[in-house]
Amino acid sequence: MAALIVGIALAVTSLLWLGWNLTLDALWQPTDRVTVRRILLLGGVGPNDHVVDLGCGDGRIVVAAARDFGARATGIEIDPCRVVWARAAVLLAGVRGRARIRHGNMYAHDLSDASVVVLFLSATSNFKLQETLRAQLAPGARVVSYYHPIWGWEPDLIGEARDGYPIYVYCMAGAA
Repeated sequence: MAALIVGIALAVTSLLWLGWNLTLDALWQPTDRVTVRRILLLGGVGPNDHVVDLGCGDGRIVVAAARDFGARATGIEIDPCRVVWARAAVLLAGVRGRARIRHGNMYAHDLSDASVVVLFLSATSNFKLQETLRAQLAPGARVVSYYHPIWGWEPDLIGEARDGYPIYVYCMAGAA
């Protein structure tokens, strides 16, 4: 009987969590390792960069930026369950000194110290972030958006993910 009650409680909790996730601007879709590497390569990520992944999910882009490219990396995630997973990934990868995961709203995060912002969100989210990106990013900073372009922006480069979907790279105006 106790097992049945626990099973029902887990099912109800899972349905509530799933329902809440459907209210967010972007659903979580894990990005394969090949595409993560291409995103970071196309973004020109290096040891002097601060990569911010908005809606970082399980933190795989944050971990790869720190571990494989030597960058400082920050992930912003609103889902507390994914924050726990992403923080565990940072610890397991041994990059805690260069990578961190923050629980919060990506629309409210200060991006002024980011040199690369990674987006794998939705067209709506990208649209909502346009003014924040323009206002806060320094000239020469890069925005790398997987799958969805940023409406009204002309990409400086378009790459391809492992599955053939586009990766858009935008360089903020005023770069030397």
